[in-house]
Amino acid sequence: MNVMRDLRWMTVGFAAWMSSSCAPSGFQDVALVNSVRILASSADEPYAKPGDTVNLQVLAYDGRTNPSVPMTIYWLPFVCENPTDDAYYACFQQIEGGGGSARADGGARPTADGGAAGGDGGALQPGVDLTAFLPAGPTYQFTMPADAISSHPVTPGVPVPYGLAILFNIACAGHIEIVPFDPSNANPQQVPIGCFDANHNQLGPDDWVFGFTRVYAYSSITNANPVISSVDIQGQSYPVTGDAPSYATTKTFTTSHCTSKCTTTAIGPIVPASSQEVQSQLGPGNQPKEEIWADFYATFGSFSDDARLIYDPTTGSLGGASATDDQFTPPTTATPSKGFIWIVVHDNRGGASWVTVPLQVM
Repeated sequence: MNVMRDLRWMTVGFAAWMSSSCAPSGFQDVALVNSVRILASSADEPYAKPGDTVNLQVLAYDGRTNPSVPMTIYWLPFVCENPTDDAYYACFQQIEGGGGSARADGGARPTADGGAAGGDGGALQPGVDLTAFLPAGPTYQFTMPADAISSHPVTPGVPVPYGLAILFNIACAGHIEIVPFDPSNANPQQVPIGCFDANHNQLGPDDWVFGFTRVYAYSSITNANPVISSVDIQGQSYPVTGDAPSYATTKTFTTSHCTSKCTTTAIGPIVPASSQEVQSQLGPGNQPKEEIWADFYATFGSFSDDARLIYDPTTGSLGGASATDDQFTPPTTATPSKGFIWIVVHDNRGGASWVTVPLQVM
C-alpha cells in the first residue's frame, strides 16, 4: 500500500486533519485521472467539538475508459477514536479481527447500521460481500465522541489538548470484502479491505481506492474550509456555484487540442484572504497563519505543476492569479472531447474545498 501524493498529509504541532487515499500501487502521473480515484475529502468541521455532528464529503471520479462495472463509494460505519500514535493503520487491527472494537477504549464494533453489537465478528469475515452492510454515496455523517479529547493520551510539547477521529471510505468498481491478514508481512499498513469482482477475484489499483479522513477534536478551536470565489482562466473570471467544500464553474472551459504546437492556458482558483486563518491550535505566542495551496487534476491533458502555493504562513498572498495559476496543456487529440478539471484547495490544518471545471476540447 502506498499513500498517494494526490491527497497530501500536512501536520502542524501534531494537530492536523488529513484526508488521504491508498491503494496497492501509486500513479505515474498524479494529476491525470484515468482510473478510479479519490481526489479529496472534507469535513464541514475540520476541527470539531466533542459531541458535534460532523458531515463528511468525498470527491471521487471513475476515469476508466468504458468501465463494465460502475464505481461506488462506500464507508466503514464506525469511528476509529484516538488510535495508537494517531496512526490510521493502527485502526486496521479492528477490521482484521472481524470488527473488534471500533474505539480505542474498547467501545462498540461496527455493525450494518453503524451501531453497537456484541458477539463475534459476524459478517466481517473474509470472502463475504459486505456492500449490503455499508453506507454508500459521497457523503457520510458521524458524531465526534464525547470523550475524544479526554481519552487522548497527553502528547509532550503539544500546547492544546485534542482528540482524533478517523473514518474510512472506499471507491470500488465491484464489491467489498475483508482481506485475510498475512502474518508473514511485517508491514503494519497492510490494508484489511479489498475490492472484488463477482467471482471474488481481488481487483487492481485501476478499479479501487481505499481512503480515510481525519477529523481532530478541540474544545474551543475551530477551522473553516477554504472558500473558492471564482476560477481564473487566462485572466478571465469563471463564476462558481455551490458552497464549501464543493463548487463548480457555471460555464465550460473550451480549448483546442495540441497540433504542431501546444499552447498552455493559465488556470487557478481565486481564494479570498479571509480563508487564511490563524493557527490557534499552536497555543499562545507565535501563531502564524495557515498555508493554503491548490492541487490540480484533469481527465486528460497535463499541468506544469501538481500543486501551487496560494498563501504563505508568514508572507501571506503570493500575489494573486498571475503568481499562483498553474499552466494547463491540452491533449494531442480531440477524442475524447469532454472531460473535467478539478482544483482542490487545502489548508495545512485539514480544511479542503474543490471546484469542478467542465472541459471541452475542440
